[in-house]
This record gives sequence, structure tokens and C-alpha cells, in this order.
Amino acid sequence: MLYLEAPFEVIEGISIFSDHADPLQFYYMPLMPHFTTIEDSVSGVKVPQLQLIKYKGDAGNGGFLNFDVNLGIDPELLKTIARKLRTKNNLTAEPRVVPVPLIDGTVKLMLLDRETGDTPPEDSEKGPRFVQKISHYAKPSLYGDNQAAFSVALDQNGVTVLEKAMQGEMSPIGVVYSLDYLALRPAYSVRVSADWDRVQHHLQDSFGTNFLVFSSEIDKVVDELIESQAIKLEIDSFIPPGDNAAELLGRLDRAINEVKDMVLENFFEPSVQPITDEEEEDGWDKAAGFAERIALMHARGGHQPLFTMKKVDITRIDRKRLDVNMTERTTVVRSIFPQGHLQGLFQLLRDGGVTMSRFVTEVDLDDPWFRERRVNVIARANFSTDNVESVNVRLEYDGDAKNAILDAANPQKTLKWNSELVNGAEIKAVKASYKVSFKNVDASERPVSLSSPEVVIDTENYEIRPHELYSLVPVSIIALDFPWTVYPHVEVQVRYADAAHQININETFLLNQQKTSDIWNLFALDPARRSFQYKLIFRSADHRDVERPWADNDTEKIIIRDPYPVKRRLQVVPAFNWTEVENVFVDVTYEDRANSIREDQSVNFNPNAKDVKTVEVRQFVNPEHRFMTYKTTIISKDGTVRETPSSVTLAERAIITPQMRGHKILSVLPEAVPFADRGIKEFTVLVKYEDVQAGLSFTDSFRFASHQDRPRYFEYDYADPNNTGCQYQITYLHTNGLQRVSDWKTSDEDTLTVTTA
Repeated sequence: MLYLEAPFEVIEGISIFSDHADPLQFYYMPLMPHFTTIEDSVSGVKVPQLQLIKYKGDAGNGGFLNFDVNLGIDPELLKTIARKLRTKNNLTAEPRVVPVPLIDGTVKLMLLDRETGDTPPEDSEKGPRFVQKISHYAKPSLYGDNQAAFSVALDQNGVTVLEKAMQGEMSPIGVVYSLDYLALRPAYSVRVSADWDRVQHHLQDSFGTNFLVFSSEIDKVVDELIESQAIKLEIDSFIPPGDNAAELLGRLDRAINEVKDMVLENFFEPSVQPITDEEEEDGWDKAAGFAERIALMHARGGHQPLFTMKKVDITRIDRKRLDVNMTERTTVVRSIFPQGHLQGLFQLLRDGGVTMSRFVTEVDLDDPWFRERRVNVIARANFSTDNVESVNVRLEYDGDAKNAILDAANPQKTLKWNSELVNGAEIKAVKASYKVSFKNVDASERPVSLSSPEVVIDTENYEIRPHELYSLVPVSIIALDFPWTVYPHVEVQVRYADAAHQININETFLLNQQKTSDIWNLFALDPARRSFQYKLIFRSADHRDVERPWADNDTEKIIIRDPYPVKRRLQVVPAFNWTEVENVFVDVTYEDRANSIREDQSVNFNPNAKDVKTVEVRQFVNPEHRFMTYKTTIISKDGTVRETPSSVTLAERAIITPQMRGHKILSVLPEAVPFADRGIKEFTVLVKYEDVQAGLSFTDSFRFASHQDRPRYFEYDYADPNNTGCQYQITYLHTNGLQRVSDWKTSDEDTLTVTTA
């Protein structure tokens, strides 16, 4: 066993220890770790067992570092050490130099920013990670050169740093061994020496030759002899303080008992013969069992043994036998920690004729043979707006067809095949087509599905855009500044036809005050054919709907406005003594017979509501026809009721008074025949109205020089509803200069059309 006792040898920088029993056996301590090397059979260069694999590809970039290390010493160096040991120690034969026998150990790796036992970095960790994972068995081989194998996963930054760093004198790879071994070392040494003449004289003085003494008295005297240095005890301990202190005290007690046993054996004899064992015990066994015998006697209830001193002549032979030297060695577990950074490849690359490529292997992960032909199918469709139910995609690769169904829940899928190669190159071409199926579609109006032509793609992404097959044009339907109180609803009918593509769409939208706009998605297959038709129906609150004819539109909006934007308004102004009048009702009528329009409205005034009120004609089609008729009913506070005659006005304002009369308007206009055709240059119409009893008299004249002249209006008041007719006379001036005057005529109509015949 390895013996930890001087002298210690250090030869060629190596610590050497001897064996406790075999003079030809020696052990050497390992130095720092180094790469395991293998001799190149061609160049003879010792090449480190190191491999750096760096890879790149779609799966990611990174690398793996694999290497072996050991603590071995060059065999030639061991031979040199053995020769020097033999010479130095005068050995008769060649010594054996072997590694320290190990009982246990571990090995640890440090590389860049990681070491053995570190937790792998999290995916969310920012910055370069360099080392992803360290893999190795926690213990070295524990025999031979204590080989240890390591494998490290690196990211692309770690590969770059390591590849450059390995070309230096020192690598960034640190290895730390922790090794345990057994060794034999001295524990203690006890030497007993006595001046036996002094011991004998002291005993004789204490007990005499015939005096009976107890063993305890003898022990006391022996203790006195030790204190007086007549008996000397020397103890050397090689155990560190505090290490096995109890064991050391036990060794001291054993030495003292041995001395006492020797004194009893050599200077005293028992007064009663003691019990003997079957086997004869030597002096060492007696010394060890002396205390045990005394304890046994007490346990059995016996008395202390009695002794008498005997005469002894201390000769030289006896003196030798009574001087004692006791030593002991013990086995301990010791640990060593060989460590260091592994040597770089600089010197090897410079002097050994080895290139870095021998240690670095480059790998392309995207090897065509392993590669898969993938196509990511992506539907760029608005499934909800376009009412697309699904898109059925068909892909064919080298005769192998596959399909994928895409919908709103799964708008993307990946189809893949094992790659096919031609002359080592991957075939990329894939035939692609798709079919779009619609939902909630009337087959009588438009196609329920559309199919694309087949195309060939060589990319990994196939984006499907259904709008390449059809157009969905958003047509905005908007009502602007619309009188919703007059027309609570507007019905919008739209239609689009394309017989060549079997499209005949009819849709209806309904707008109201809460929903003033809408969107019609116009489905079209012909990009050049975008024109459509629409019709508006204004649903009136008084059920007199206004319907417009179908109209063509090639824009992307339908603007809805008031069907009668020009308005005829009449302000009704009351002028009454409200202390006498209770209520006033004014009934207003607008009638346009030519356009079949008639509107009746009524306003009311009283002492609490006497402000001016406005009556508005909602369907004012003909701006030239502005006649408004009104009639007033007056209720006095005394209960009398009076109605005023009917009045017609072209004015913007009507003054209502208690004394008001009826008001009438006669429209005068020429016949729609050119004057020249009748030989007429011009004519003049003289119109008058008289009511002598009421004191009313109105006269006016109108000159017309062309059949295109605008109508003229003769306005007058009347008091008697039975006398509303007026008189007129026409004076013609012919083109030949002659003049003709007609007789006076009476007309009770609202319109006077003057003929030129």
C-alpha cells in the first residue's frame, strides 16, 4: 500500500511515493489533465482526440464538441523515473512505477460560460448562450490513465468562439478531477524506558519483601514512579489535533497498563495462585488483559488480589526485555484534485503539419436526401364577408396527389412528401389547383363554387387568393340629409346580370333612420363588367310612396337624397286680438294635378300658441307651380265660429286676420303655338274684377310677344264666394300692322289660356 512517510521523491516534476512493504513498488501522483492522443500512423504526430461538429440548416445552427482527456504520463518518462529511483535507492532490481490506486473520484468540465451541473439556459434568456448542454459521465475510469469523455452542445456563437480559441496556446476547456485513494501513514509511537534499579529500590522501600500488598496499592506506586521519571513514557502522535483524540487516549492508557503489568510480573507474586487459562498468554496479552481481569474479579464479588514482593536481580537481558517500544500505522483516505485548462492546438497546427479541418467537421442539415418537400397552403380569403365555406386545395408532387380542406377555423395547412431527387438535385415542381365553395348562395343567381386553373409552383408557400377568380365589389348605399320623418323607410333594389357567367343577382336593402347605410357586395366574374342597376322606393309616412325608375350605375356607391329637394314653404302669420279669439285653424292645400300631387296640412293658433308657423310641401315636383290654397276657421271666445273665403297665394307668407277676404289668382298664358304661324306679332290681355257692393276693384294688363313667354298672374280679393269670376279683353296686333280687339269675357277658372286663332 502507498506509504505516506518520508523520504518523498520528486523526479522529473512527478511526486513519487513508496510502498509500505515492497521496496520495488512505487506510486506516482498525476499532473494536470490533457487531451488523449493517438499517434498518426503516417506522420507519427500525436493527434488529440478532439472533434468539433458545426452544423447549419433550417432546423437551426450550432455544433457539438467531443473530446477525451486523461491523467496519464508518457511511458518513456516513466522509464526515466524508474531508472533514477533504482540509482538513488540502490535497488537490486528495476522498480515498478504505477498510478496511485483510486477508490473513487469525479471529473468536472468548465467551458466558456458554463460548467458541469449548470442548469440549461432558458429559451427566454437574452444574449448568446455559447454552451447549451454539457454531457459526460460524472466519474472518470478510475483505472489506468483515468480517461474521461465529454460531449458539449454549442450554439452558433459558441462554435465560432471555440473554433478560434482552440487555435491558441491554451484552450478554453477546463477540466477538474477529484480523486480519492487509500494510503498508509504512521499513527503514533510509544516508548517506555525505566531505571529498574530505582524502581526496585522504591518498591522495596515501599513494601518490603514479606509485606502483603493489594494490587491497587501497586498501581499507586507505579503512578508515583511515572511522575518521578523513574519510569519514562514518550508518545509521538501523527494524528492532527482533534482527529481521533479518543483513540489516542486509549493508546496512552494501554501503555500505562502495560507498565503496571510488567512491574507486577517482574517484582511481585500473588499470595494466592491465580486462575490460569488453558493457553499460555504472552506478555503483551497479559498487559492488555490486566485491567479486564481486575474488573472481572469485582464483577464476581471477589476481593482485591494480594501480592508479595519478590527478590529480582536486574540483569542486562532482563533490562532489554523490560524496555518497551510500541508503534502503530493507520490507513487514511486522501483526495487530490488534478486540474487545468487543456493545451490548445497552436503548436500542433504550426509544427505538426496538421490542419484545423482535421478537428472540425462541417455538416449541412438540409441534405436533399433527408429533406421533405413541404408546401404551406395559406388561404388569403375573407371567409365571413365573402361567404366562403371552404377552399379545397389539390397538390400533386411527382405523381402523388394530396388535398387539404381550408376553412375559417383552419385557414392554413402543410402538405409534405419525401423529396425526390434527379441527378442529386431535389425536384421542386408541384402542381397546384383549388376549388372555392360558397355558403348561403342561391344557385339560380350565381355559381356555388369556382375552380382555379392548374399551376406549377416551386416555392414552399402557396398563397390562395380567391379574388383572382372573382371580384366582390363593395357598393356603398348611403342616405345623406334625408327627411326620415316624411319617408321612414327607403327600399333599395339592386340587380346585376352576366349571362355569359350564369349570374343574375337581385337583392333588396331597406334603410331607415337607425340604419342610414349598407354595403352590397357585388359578385362579378368579368372584371370589365361592373355596371349594375338600382331602383329606389321611398316609403312615405302617409302611404303615398314615391317610386323611381331603374337607373344604371357603374360607380361603387348609391347616394340617396330627398326625392324632392326643392321645397315650397308658406309662413302663416296670425294677427288677432287674443282676448277675443279662442282658436284659429288654417287649412292649407297644395295641388299639382299634372303630377297627381295633393297635400293637405293644417295649423292651429290660440293664445298659448300664436307664433308664426311654416307649412312645407313635401312633394314639390314642379317649381313653376307654387299655388297654395288656404282657408281659415276662427272661433271666438263667445263661441261664434266664422270661416273666411278660400284664398290662393304665390307669396312666401300669408297674413291671417279676422277681416280677411278671399284671395284668388288667375294664371294668364299664351297658347303654345308660334305667333308667326297665326300672323300675330303680339297681344295684350286686359283683366279686371269688380264687386261694387264690397267696394272691391282690381285691374291689370299683360303683354305677350311670344308663345314661349312665361305665365302672368292676376291677383285679386273677393268677398262673395258666389262672385269670384273676373273679366278680360284681348287686343291682338297682327304682323301686317292691323289690330283686333275682342269682346269682354268672363272667366271663373284659375287659368286663362289665350288662343291666337
